Amino acid sequence: MKSEPSSVTALLRGLTRKCPNCGVGALFASYLKPNDSCEHCRESFAGLDADDGPAWLTVGAVTIFAVSLLFILESSGRYSYALEMLIVLPTTVALVLCLLPLAKGFFLSALWLLSRKPNS
Repeated sequence: MKSEPSSVTALLRGLTRKCPNCGVGALFASYLKPNDSCEHCRESFAGLDADDGPAWLTVGAVTIFAVSLLFILESSGRYSYALEMLIVLPTTVALVLCLLPLAKGFFLSALWLLSRKPNS
């Protein structure tokens, strides 16, 4: 019988959008749509619903970065408001689009771990 991965390993696999069980199969069928099961180890992902958690995590992390960037640009006094927005807005959108699948993979792996633990 194959041993289950450690919690850290499963979470890191989810962060890389791989199956938390085997680390080989893809966790997602497309950008944010999870697979029903792993094509490699056949582990089921049914019932794992991350809801709004990944979005909240992503928005929180990106907001800290975007506000810090805007503060740095504004306090330098070298850039016009229009140029600051041309820097901050696309950076913010790009970060959200890049981090959202990673956060969702992490959340799905955490939910998978919680569903695998025996109730005490």
